[in-house]
This record gives sequence, structure tokens and C-alpha cells, in this order.
Amino acid sequence: MAYADTLFDDYYLKYASYFIKDRAIPEINDGLKPVQRRILQTLFELDDGKYHKVANVVGQTMRFHPHGDQSIFGSLVNLANKDLFIDKQGNYGSIAVYRVPIDAPGQRDTA
Repeated sequence: MAYADTLFDDYYLKYASYFIKDRAIPEINDGLKPVQRRILQTLFELDDGKYHKVANVVGQTMRFHPHGDQSIFGSLVNLANKDLFIDKQGNYGSIAVYRVPIDAPGQRDTA
């Protein structure tokens, strides 16, 4: 069992350092994470002067980013809400839309 613990500790440390270094920390050159860079590549390829639905952009980005659609969607909303490179329409994940006032009867703030 001690051998399994040693392997787990070694592999987990390698995976955690990979995840933090390569996926979670923005690059110093442009300040973007890899998923954000892949989103911008997809938007560049889709650019035809029209607005595109978020689901379409997420689906096209999954060709480059195989880690699931929710991470792509969250990063896309973050880019749009920071007004970086994306002209948005609608509420686009606005936090104010999803919050319920705490003093509302029978409601709780779950966000």
C-alpha cells in the first residue's frame, strides 16, 4: 500500500503542477489562458461580419479544446464581460440577472 501512496503522491503532484502551470495561470505575454486563446482562434475563423450564437462558438471551439463545453462557455462569458475582443448582445451571463435579493420572501441567494 505504501507503494500505491508513493505513486499517487508523485503522479498527483505532476498533474497538479501541469494543470496550474499550463491551464490555470494566464500567459505572461498576452494575459490569456489557453482556452481563451482557442476561443479567439475560433472567432477569427468564424468572422464573417455577423453575430454568432454562443452555443455555435462553443461547439466550434471544442475542436481545439477537448476539456468540455462548460469551461469554454465560462471563459467566453468572462472574455465578453471584460469587453475584450467580443461585441456582445443580450445579458451574456450577467451576474445581476441570476441573483435573488436576500430579503425576498421564501427566496435564498444561492449564487
